[in-house]
Amino acid sequence: MDFALYRKQLLERREGEIAAAQLVRNFSQWFFDLLRNFVLVGGLKYFYEKSGSTVLFYLHELALVVIFFYCLSYADQWYLNLFSVIDDKRLAHWLNRAVNFAVAVLLFLLIRWGAKIIVAEISHAQV
Repeated sequence: MDFALYRKQLLERREGEIAAAQLVRNFSQWFFDLLRNFVLVGGLKYFYEKSGSTVLFYLHELALVVIFFYCLSYADQWYLNLFSVIDDKRLAHWLNRAVNFAVAVLLFLLIRWGAKIIVAEISHAQV
């Protein structure tokens, strides 16, 4: 029995599983970073509500805007090309732009609504 060959084959890496595991790790890292940031923003809201500090209020609002744009930066990575079958490419382009603008506005409102709810829940959980 060749122990060197056995040792090399003892731990195998499967390429497809590594890619999937890396995707899960990357998503988990992003999610927990985002969650930590929401907890921080919620803590700022809690402290400004308890102290009445104007500085903490503006710091909380700035942090909320920054976390909103951070979330929106992920939503802006896709382009819907729904009208590619239309022969008039100029019309297809403007229709695609209108649809993508509408989706961006909906994502903006959804992220804003979700961030406000999450931060409010975190700040009230501090009580």
